[in-house]
Amino acid sequence: MLFQNVLLPLLVLSAVYGLVILGLALLFRTLRVTSRWPVFLGFLAFGVVTGLLAAWIWPLDSSVYANVYAALLGDAVYRLAAAHLGDPWLLRVPQVYVVVSTALYGLLGLMAQGIYLQAKKRRPRQVGNHA
Repeated sequence: MLFQNVLLPLLVLSAVYGLVILGLALLFRTLRVTSRWPVFLGFLAFGVVTGLLAAWIWPLDSSVYANVYAALLGDAVYRLAAAHLGDPWLLRVPQVYVVVSTALYGLLGLMAQGIYLQAKKRRPRQVGNHA
C-alpha cells in the first residue's frame, strides 16, 4: 500500500519534473541563452514557475502536484518560522512555496550544473571527422 499510494506517485511526479527540467535546460541551450549555465537555468526556471503556480492555486488540494517537494518543504518551513520567528509574511502559506521552490531547485540546479560541467570536461573533444 505504501508503494502504491505514496512512492509510485512520487516516482511518477519526479519523472515528470525531471523531463520538464531537461526540456527547459535543452531549450536554454538551444536558444544559446548561456553556454555555461543551461542546466542551472532549467532548474531555476522550473522552481520559480512551479512555486508561483503552487502559490496561485494554493487553496485547492491539487496545488501540491505543481511542485510536491516544495509544497511539503514549504509547509515545514512555515511551521518552523511560525514557531521561532513569529509570523513573517514571506514565510506564510502560500508565499513560502515560491521561496522554498526557488531555493530548492536553485540549489539542485547548481549541483546538477557542477556535475554537468565536470562530465563535459572529462569527455574528449571531437575536433573533426578524420577518415
